[in-house]
Amino acid sequence: MFDKDDEHLANQFIYLPLVRKVLERDLHFLRDSKLKFNEPYIEFVEQVIIQIGKDLGRVKKEMFQRRLSVYNQGKVGELSVYLFVCKGYRREVRLFPHLMKQSVEEYVRKYFKVMKKNA
Repeated sequence: MFDKDDEHLANQFIYLPLVRKVLERDLHFLRDSKLKFNEPYIEFVEQVIIQIGKDLGRVKKEMFQRRLSVYNQGKVGELSVYLFVCKGYRREVRLFPHLMKQSVEEYVRKYFKVMKKNA
């Protein structure tokens, strides 16, 4: 059976790489921007990306310990389909693209707040 922690880990496993990809893309644009002082922004986003990598490593380790796997099943129409497997139990999850976008934005905001507090 899946508990809330398993579900949270599986969601992090799906969303953290997406958040990292978005920030890496934005970092590329920051580097090419004509801002007066773009280096502080670049350093900040780089630190967030590093933290996401550390968190993703922690998530993967904990998933291994819990025998939890997440498989991307591709798309059905516009929906992204994932299969969660934990200790023999299987669950298919379908995610709407606009909700995924909102979740990625929430993660970005959360990481920015955390990194800002630590600065």
